[in-house]
Amino acid sequence: AQGILDGTNSNALITYHPWGGNLSSSQFIHNEPWLDLNMIQSGHAGGRDAAIWDLIQRDYSMKPAKPTLDGEPNYEDHPVNPWPTWNPENGYYRDYDVRKQTYRSVFAGACGVTYGHHSIWQFYSPLFDKITYADRYWTEALDRPGAYQVGYLKMLIESRPSLERIPDQSIIVKGQGDKGEYIAAFRDSVGSYAMLYIPVGKTITVNASFINSKKLNAWWFNPRTAESINIGIVDNTPAIDFTPPTLGLENDWVLIIDDANRNYKNLDLKR
Repeated sequence: AQGILDGTNSNALITYHPWGGNLSSSQFIHNEPWLDLNMIQSGHAGGRDAAIWDLIQRDYSMKPAKPTLDGEPNYEDHPVNPWPTWNPENGYYRDYDVRKQTYRSVFAGACGVTYGHHSIWQFYSPLFDKITYADRYWTEALDRPGAYQVGYLKMLIESRPSLERIPDQSIIVKGQGDKGEYIAAFRDSVGSYAMLYIPVGKTITVNASFINSKKLNAWWFNPRTAESINIGIVDNTPAIDFTPPTLGLENDWVLIIDDANRNYKNLDLKR
């Protein structure tokens, strides 16, 4: 670390990539003065719905406060739980799995997230043997859906004031689940908007009383396509029901709730 600081005239952000198994740098070196932000590796052996939201919240609440992110969530097209021996019935992590973990970590309070593809990190090609059951060459993997969809997440976060984000699960009144159905929510500190990631499409009930406005403007954002659907103006009551356009597994949605007086722009990022 000192060598990096010396070589950059102290103009570098430094973190530490931990071993897998739901570990974070915060568990070992959080108080080191050179550590600017913590990093978690939720990894590839914890199943499709490792509770990354709990790991983020653990780091988020530590003192002194430091940003945190999942630096190695499940990679797209990586076999699920491949160690010590992979059972093909476990399948592979696909774009839906990537979306669930990246969205829920960011919505839980992470400063960002990384995306990885199993074939690309090893540059699997006809020239080399595959590592850990890679299922396609790296050149094909460049256009996998998860690579595009993680960009939609960035654009979504940046469509609203992002530096004031506060994770807040109290927004969810009814419909919360666990594991694959765990909903993650955040709002901004001044009460102008909120976003909720719903991994399995279903009706939920929310409380948006933190928004000091009688009227709300609500939207559905499709994390698969970047399409936005305006729900319209709704009354700000303590319990508001919302039902996404499609329901069930692999029909994940983001609910956006705005103060209607803010006149935030249409969120349709589809190209």
